[in-house]
Amino acid sequence: MGFVSRGYRCKEVTLYEQNNDDAAELSHAKLVVLSEQTLDGSPPQVIGALRNAQDNPAVAYLISLGSKRSRQTMGSFLNIVARMIGFQNLRDCAWESMRRHHVQAVIQMLSDSDRAPATINTYLAALKGVALEAWTMKQIDTDSYQHIKQVRSVRGSRLPNGRALEKHEVRALYFTCENDRSSKGLRDAAILAVLVGCGLRRSEVVALDMECVITRDQALRVLGKGNKERIAYVPDGAWQRLMRWVEEVRGEQPGALFQRIRRFDDVTADRMTDQAIYHILETRRIEAGLEKFAPHDLRRTFASAMLDNGEDIITVKDAMGHASVTTTQKYDRRGDERLKQASRRLEF
Repeated sequence: MGFVSRGYRCKEVTLYEQNNDDAAELSHAKLVVLSEQTLDGSPPQVIGALRNAQDNPAVAYLISLGSKRSRQTMGSFLNIVARMIGFQNLRDCAWESMRRHHVQAVIQMLSDSDRAPATINTYLAALKGVALEAWTMKQIDTDSYQHIKQVRSVRGSRLPNGRALEKHEVRALYFTCENDRSSKGLRDAAILAVLVGCGLRRSEVVALDMECVITRDQALRVLGKGNKERIAYVPDGAWQRLMRWVEEVRGEQPGALFQRIRRFDDVTADRMTDQAIYHILETRRIEAGLEKFAPHDLRRTFASAMLDNGEDIITVKDAMGHASVTTTQKYDRRGDERLKQASRRLEF
Protein backbone atom coordinates (compact mmCIF):
# COMPACT_ATOMS: atom_id res chain seq x y z
CA MET A 1 0.00 0.00 0.00
CA GLY A 2 1.71 3.23 -0.85
CA PHE A 3 1.72 3.13 2.68
CA VAL A 4 2.90 5.72 4.99
CA SER A 5 5.13 6.72 7.74
CA ARG A 6 3.53 9.28 9.98
CA GLY A 7 2.66 12.11 7.57
CA TYR A 8 -0.98 12.10 6.50
CA ARG A 9 -3.12 13.79 3.93
CA CYS A 10 -6.87 13.52 3.72
CA LYS A 11 -8.70 12.14 0.75
CA GLU A 12 -12.48 11.84 0.40
CA VAL A 13 -13.84 8.79 -1.35
CA THR A 14 -17.27 7.29 -1.73
CA LEU A 15 -17.57 3.92 -0.07
CA TYR A 16 -19.96 1.45 -1.65
CA GLU A 17 -21.15 -1.36 0.57
CA GLN A 18 -23.06 -4.47 -0.39
CA ASN A 19 -25.85 -5.63 1.81
CA ASN A 20 -25.41 -8.75 3.96
CA ASP A 21 -25.83 -12.23 2.65
CA ASP A 22 -26.02 -11.41 -0.55
CA ALA A 23 -25.58 -8.39 -1.25
CA ALA A 24 -28.46 -6.61 -2.00
CA GLU A 25 -28.63 -2.87 -2.26
CA LEU A 26 -25.65 -0.64 -2.77
CA SER A 27 -25.53 2.04 -0.11
CA HIS A 28 -22.93 4.74 0.00
CA ALA A 29 -21.42 6.96 2.62
CA LYS A 30 -18.85 9.69 2.40
CA LEU A 31 -15.67 8.65 4.12
CA VAL A 32 -12.71 10.88 4.96
CA VAL A 33 -9.66 8.69 5.03
CA LEU A 34 -6.00 9.15 5.81
CA SER A 35 -3.58 8.50 3.01
CA GLU A 36 0.02 8.01 4.01
CA GLN A 37 3.15 9.49 2.50
CA THR A 38 6.30 7.58 1.78
CA LEU A 39 9.13 7.58 4.28
CA ASP A 40 11.00 10.35 2.47
CA GLY A 41 7.92 12.60 2.47
CA SER A 42 7.26 12.30 -1.27
CA PRO A 43 3.79 11.54 -2.68
CA PRO A 44 2.69 7.90 -2.67
CA GLN A 45 4.15 5.94 -5.54
CA VAL A 46 3.74 2.42 -6.72
CA ILE A 47 6.59 0.46 -5.18
CA GLY A 48 7.60 -2.45 -7.32
CA ALA A 49 5.15 -1.56 -10.11
CA LEU A 50 2.80 -4.48 -9.62
CA ARG A 51 0.92 -4.80 -12.87
CA ASN A 52 -0.09 -8.38 -13.49
CA ALA A 53 -1.28 -11.57 -11.91
CA GLN A 54 2.22 -13.03 -11.65
CA ASP A 55 3.46 -10.43 -9.19
CA ASN A 56 0.28 -8.73 -7.90
CA PRO A 57 -0.88 -10.49 -4.72
CA ALA A 58 -4.32 -8.84 -4.88
CA VAL A 59 -4.96 -10.25 -8.35
CA ALA A 60 -3.65 -13.65 -7.25
CA TYR A 61 -5.95 -13.58 -4.23
CA LEU A 62 -9.01 -12.81 -6.36
CA ILE A 63 -8.15 -15.61 -8.78
CA SER A 64 -7.99 -18.02 -5.84
CA LEU A 65 -11.60 -17.31 -4.82
CA GLY A 66 -14.18 -19.92 -5.67
CA SER A 67 -16.89 -17.90 -7.38
CA LYS A 68 -17.30 -14.96 -9.70
CA ARG A 69 -19.53 -13.24 -7.15
CA SER A 70 -16.85 -13.52 -4.45
CA ARG A 71 -14.25 -12.12 -6.83
CA GLN A 72 -16.51 -9.18 -7.64
CA THR A 73 -17.22 -8.43 -3.97
CA MET A 74 -13.64 -8.72 -2.74
CA GLY A 75 -12.32 -6.91 -5.80
CA SER A 76 -14.65 -4.01 -5.06
CA PHE A 77 -13.46 -3.86 -1.46
CA LEU A 78 -9.78 -3.98 -2.44
CA ASN A 79 -10.28 -1.22 -5.01
CA ILE A 80 -11.84 0.90 -2.27
CA VAL A 81 -8.86 0.28 0.03
CA ALA A 82 -6.44 1.16 -2.80
CA ARG A 83 -8.23 4.45 -3.41
CA MET A 84 -8.37 5.18 0.31
CA ILE A 85 -4.59 5.26 0.42
CA GLY A 86 -4.01 7.21 -2.78
CA PHE A 87 -3.79 4.62 -5.56
CA GLN A 88 -5.98 4.33 -8.62
CA ASN A 89 -7.02 0.71 -8.17
CA LEU A 90 -5.91 -2.64 -6.77
CA ARG A 91 -3.58 -3.28 -9.73
CA ASP A 92 -1.58 -0.13 -9.00
CA CYS A 93 -1.41 -0.54 -5.24
CA ALA A 94 1.95 -1.46 -3.67
CA TRP A 95 0.66 -4.34 -1.59
CA GLU A 96 4.19 -5.53 -0.82
CA SER A 97 4.58 -2.55 1.51
CA MET A 98 1.52 -3.48 3.58
CA ARG A 99 2.18 -3.94 7.28
CA ARG A 100 0.10 -4.58 10.39
CA HIS A 101 -0.36 -0.89 11.28
CA HIS A 102 -1.67 -0.16 7.78
CA VAL A 103 -4.34 -2.84 8.14
CA GLN A 104 -5.25 -1.54 11.59
CA ALA A 105 -5.53 2.00 10.20
CA VAL A 106 -7.94 0.86 7.47
CA ILE A 107 -10.03 -1.02 10.04
CA GLN A 108 -10.14 2.07 12.26
CA MET A 109 -11.21 4.31 9.37
CA LEU A 110 -14.00 1.93 8.45
CA SER A 111 -15.11 1.79 12.10
CA ASP A 112 -15.09 5.58 12.31
CA SER A 113 -17.32 5.72 9.22
CA ASP A 114 -19.86 3.54 11.08
CA ARG A 115 -19.50 0.50 8.86
CA ALA A 116 -21.13 -2.65 10.26
CA PRO A 117 -18.76 -5.13 11.96
CA ALA A 118 -19.58 -7.80 9.36
CA THR A 119 -18.59 -5.41 6.56
CA ILE A 120 -15.35 -4.42 8.29
CA ASN A 121 -14.45 -8.06 8.83
CA THR A 122 -14.98 -8.73 5.12
CA TYR A 123 -12.44 -6.01 4.34
CA LEU A 124 -10.10 -7.56 6.89
CA ALA A 125 -10.49 -11.01 5.32
CA ALA A 126 -9.61 -9.55 1.91
CA LEU A 127 -6.49 -7.82 3.25
CA LYS A 128 -5.35 -10.99 5.02
CA GLY A 129 -5.88 -12.92 1.80
CA VAL A 130 -3.69 -10.43 -0.08
CA ALA A 131 -1.05 -10.63 2.66
CA LEU A 132 -0.96 -14.42 2.32
CA GLU A 133 -0.39 -14.15 -1.43
CA ALA A 134 2.28 -11.47 -0.91
CA TRP A 135 4.06 -13.76 1.55
CA THR A 136 3.79 -16.70 -0.84
CA MET A 137 5.37 -14.53 -3.55
CA LYS A 138 8.14 -13.58 -1.07
CA GLN A 139 7.13 -9.93 -1.29
CA ILE A 140 6.71 -9.62 2.47
CA ASP A 141 8.63 -11.47 5.17
CA THR A 142 7.19 -14.05 7.53
CA ASP A 143 7.08 -11.73 10.54
CA SER A 144 5.12 -9.07 8.62
CA TYR A 145 2.65 -11.66 7.39
CA GLN A 146 2.16 -13.18 10.84
CA HIS A 147 1.57 -9.73 12.35
CA ILE A 148 -1.14 -9.00 9.75
CA LYS A 149 -2.65 -12.45 10.23
CA GLN A 150 -3.01 -11.77 13.97
CA VAL A 151 -5.12 -8.61 13.52
CA ARG A 152 -8.35 -9.43 15.31
CA SER A 153 -11.79 -9.29 13.78
CA VAL A 154 -14.15 -6.54 14.89
CA ARG A 155 -16.69 -7.70 17.43
CA GLY A 156 -20.34 -6.71 17.57
CA SER A 157 -23.38 -6.86 15.32
CA ARG A 158 -26.10 -4.66 13.88
CA LEU A 159 -29.81 -5.18 13.70
CA PRO A 160 -30.63 -6.34 10.15
CA ASN A 161 -31.89 -3.70 7.78
CA GLY A 162 -34.88 -4.18 5.55
CA ARG A 163 -38.28 -5.72 6.08
CA ALA A 164 -40.45 -8.62 5.06
CA LEU A 165 -43.25 -7.64 2.70
CA GLU A 166 -46.85 -8.19 3.70
CA LYS A 167 -48.97 -10.59 1.65
CA HIS A 168 -51.05 -7.76 0.21
CA GLU A 169 -47.85 -6.09 -1.00
CA VAL A 170 -46.71 -9.22 -2.83
CA ARG A 171 -50.17 -9.52 -4.39
CA ALA A 172 -49.99 -5.89 -5.50
CA LEU A 173 -46.66 -6.53 -7.23
CA TYR A 174 -48.09 -9.54 -9.04
CA PHE A 175 -51.12 -7.46 -10.04
CA THR A 176 -48.96 -4.83 -11.76
CA CYS A 177 -47.11 -7.56 -13.70
CA GLU A 178 -50.31 -9.33 -14.72
CA ASN A 179 -51.86 -6.07 -15.91
CA ASP A 180 -48.90 -5.65 -18.26
CA ARG A 181 -49.92 -7.52 -21.42
CA SER A 182 -46.43 -7.39 -22.92
CA SER A 183 -43.74 -10.06 -22.65
CA LYS A 184 -42.21 -8.06 -19.81
CA GLY A 185 -45.31 -8.66 -17.71
CA LEU A 186 -44.93 -12.43 -17.89
CA ARG A 187 -41.17 -12.29 -17.37
CA ASP A 188 -41.37 -9.94 -14.40
CA ALA A 189 -44.09 -12.02 -12.75
CA ALA A 190 -41.89 -15.12 -13.12
CA ILE A 191 -38.86 -13.32 -11.70
CA LEU A 192 -40.89 -12.06 -8.75
CA ALA A 193 -42.26 -15.57 -8.19
CA VAL A 194 -38.77 -17.08 -8.05
CA LEU A 195 -37.44 -14.33 -5.77
CA VAL A 196 -40.21 -14.48 -3.21
CA GLY A 197 -41.25 -18.13 -3.69
CA CYS A 198 -37.75 -19.63 -3.50
CA GLY A 199 -35.82 -16.94 -1.63
CA LEU A 200 -33.17 -16.67 -4.35
CA ARG A 201 -30.58 -13.92 -4.46
CA ARG A 202 -30.58 -11.57 -7.46
CA SER A 203 -27.28 -13.02 -8.64
CA GLU A 204 -28.73 -16.52 -8.46
CA VAL A 205 -31.77 -15.55 -10.50
CA VAL A 206 -29.81 -14.01 -13.36
CA ALA A 207 -27.40 -16.98 -13.40
CA LEU A 208 -30.23 -19.48 -14.01
CA ASP A 209 -30.25 -21.30 -17.35
CA MET A 210 -33.08 -23.20 -18.98
CA GLU A 211 -31.14 -26.35 -18.11
CA CYS A 212 -31.57 -25.47 -14.42
CA VAL A 213 -35.31 -26.13 -14.58
CA ILE A 214 -36.14 -29.60 -13.21
CA THR A 215 -39.69 -30.17 -14.40
CA ARG A 216 -40.27 -33.58 -12.80
CA ASP A 217 -39.48 -32.16 -9.33
CA GLN A 218 -40.94 -28.68 -9.91
CA ALA A 219 -37.58 -27.29 -8.87
CA LEU A 220 -34.57 -25.23 -9.92
CA ARG A 221 -30.89 -26.12 -9.74
CA VAL A 222 -29.29 -23.03 -8.19
CA LEU A 223 -25.61 -22.08 -8.06
CA GLY A 224 -25.17 -19.98 -4.93
CA LYS A 225 -22.43 -18.22 -3.02
CA GLY A 226 -19.17 -20.06 -2.67
CA ASN A 227 -19.90 -21.95 -5.89
CA LYS A 228 -22.29 -24.21 -3.94
CA GLU A 229 -25.15 -25.85 -5.80
CA ARG A 230 -28.56 -26.53 -4.24
CA ILE A 231 -32.06 -27.50 -5.29
CA ALA A 232 -34.79 -24.88 -4.83
CA TYR A 233 -38.30 -26.33 -4.84
CA VAL A 234 -40.83 -23.97 -6.38
CA PRO A 235 -44.32 -23.45 -4.85
CA ASP A 236 -47.29 -24.16 -7.11
CA GLY A 237 -48.26 -20.56 -7.77
CA ALA A 238 -44.68 -19.54 -8.51
CA TRP A 239 -44.23 -22.55 -10.79
CA GLN A 240 -47.32 -21.62 -12.80
CA ARG A 241 -45.97 -18.11 -13.37
CA LEU A 242 -42.57 -19.48 -14.36
CA MET A 243 -44.14 -21.93 -16.83
CA ARG A 244 -46.27 -19.20 -18.42
CA TRP A 245 -43.09 -17.21 -19.14
CA VAL A 246 -41.37 -20.28 -20.61
CA GLU A 247 -44.28 -21.62 -22.62
CA GLU A 248 -45.79 -18.38 -23.92
CA VAL A 249 -42.69 -16.26 -24.49
CA ARG A 250 -39.27 -17.73 -23.87
CA GLY A 251 -39.47 -21.23 -25.25
CA GLU A 252 -37.31 -24.16 -24.16
CA GLN A 253 -34.15 -23.43 -26.14
CA PRO A 254 -30.87 -23.44 -24.15
CA GLY A 255 -29.56 -20.24 -22.59
CA ALA A 256 -30.46 -17.81 -19.86
CA LEU A 257 -33.79 -18.53 -18.18
CA PHE A 258 -34.60 -14.84 -17.85
CA GLN A 259 -33.72 -12.74 -20.86
CA ARG A 260 -33.43 -9.08 -21.64
CA ILE A 261 -36.40 -7.53 -23.44
CA ARG A 262 -35.76 -4.42 -25.50
CA ARG A 263 -38.21 -1.76 -26.57
CA PHE A 264 -41.19 -2.77 -28.67
CA ASP A 265 -41.33 -6.14 -26.88
CA ASP A 266 -38.15 -7.42 -28.55
CA VAL A 267 -37.18 -10.53 -26.57
CA THR A 268 -33.44 -11.15 -26.89
CA ALA A 269 -31.25 -14.09 -25.89
CA ASP A 270 -29.14 -11.82 -23.67
CA ARG A 271 -28.74 -12.65 -20.00
CA MET A 272 -30.05 -10.06 -17.57
CA THR A 273 -27.91 -8.35 -14.91
CA ASP A 274 -28.30 -7.91 -11.16
CA GLN A 275 -29.00 -4.24 -11.75
CA ALA A 276 -31.77 -5.07 -14.21
CA ILE A 277 -33.55 -7.03 -11.48
CA TYR A 278 -33.29 -4.01 -9.19
CA HIS A 279 -34.74 -1.76 -11.89
CA ILE A 280 -37.65 -4.14 -12.58
CA LEU A 281 -38.60 -4.38 -8.91
CA GLU A 282 -38.34 -0.64 -8.42
CA THR A 283 -40.55 -0.01 -11.46
CA ARG A 284 -43.18 -2.49 -10.26
CA ARG A 285 -43.01 -1.10 -6.72
CA ILE A 286 -43.80 2.41 -7.97
CA GLU A 287 -46.62 1.10 -10.17
CA ALA A 288 -48.09 -0.74 -7.17
CA GLY A 289 -47.75 2.32 -4.93
CA LEU A 290 -45.81 0.46 -2.25
CA GLU A 291 -43.32 1.70 0.32
CA LYS A 292 -39.65 1.41 -0.51
CA PHE A 293 -38.10 -2.05 -0.29
CA ALA A 294 -34.86 -3.63 -1.43
CA PRO A 295 -34.64 -6.70 -3.68
CA HIS A 296 -33.11 -8.55 -0.73
CA ASP A 297 -36.33 -7.94 1.20
CA LEU A 298 -38.03 -10.52 -1.03
CA ARG A 299 -35.53 -13.07 0.25
CA ARG A 300 -36.34 -11.88 3.76
CA THR A 301 -40.05 -12.29 2.96
CA PHE A 302 -39.43 -15.89 1.92
CA ALA A 303 -37.54 -16.69 5.13
CA SER A 304 -40.15 -15.02 7.34
CA ALA A 305 -42.98 -16.90 5.63
CA MET A 306 -41.25 -20.26 6.11
CA LEU A 307 -40.52 -19.57 9.77
CA ASP A 308 -44.07 -18.31 10.37
CA ASN A 309 -45.34 -21.56 8.83
CA GLY A 310 -43.47 -23.46 11.52
CA GLU A 311 -40.53 -24.73 9.48
CA ASP A 312 -37.43 -25.40 11.56
CA ILE A 313 -34.41 -23.14 11.24
CA ILE A 314 -32.23 -25.86 9.62
CA THR A 315 -34.76 -26.37 6.82
CA VAL A 316 -34.84 -22.62 6.19
CA LYS A 317 -31.02 -22.49 6.24
CA ASP A 318 -30.81 -25.16 3.55
CA ALA A 319 -33.53 -23.54 1.45
CA MET A 320 -31.70 -20.20 1.50
CA GLY A 321 -28.28 -21.67 0.79
CA HIS A 322 -26.67 -20.41 3.98
CA ALA A 323 -23.42 -21.96 5.14
CA SER A 324 -24.25 -21.28 8.79
CA VAL A 325 -27.48 -21.29 10.78
CA THR A 326 -26.22 -18.09 12.43
CA THR A 327 -26.86 -16.24 9.19
CA THR A 328 -30.36 -17.67 8.94
CA GLN A 329 -31.17 -16.60 12.51
CA LYS A 330 -30.73 -12.97 11.45
CA TYR A 331 -33.87 -13.39 9.33
CA ASP A 332 -35.92 -14.71 12.25
CA ARG A 333 -37.89 -11.74 13.58
CA ARG A 334 -40.45 -13.77 15.52
CA GLY A 335 -38.74 -12.80 18.76
CA ASP A 336 -39.27 -9.14 17.90
CA GLU A 337 -43.01 -9.73 17.60
CA ARG A 338 -43.11 -11.56 20.94
CA LEU A 339 -41.28 -8.66 22.60
CA LYS A 340 -43.68 -6.19 21.02
CA GLN A 341 -46.71 -8.11 22.31
CA ALA A 342 -45.15 -8.48 25.77
CA SER A 343 -44.51 -4.74 26.03
CA ARG A 344 -48.13 -3.98 25.14
CA ARG A 345 -49.30 -6.12 28.03
CA LEU A 346 -47.38 -4.01 30.52
CA GLU A 347 -49.29 -1.41 32.55
CA PHE A 348 -47.74 1.18 34.84
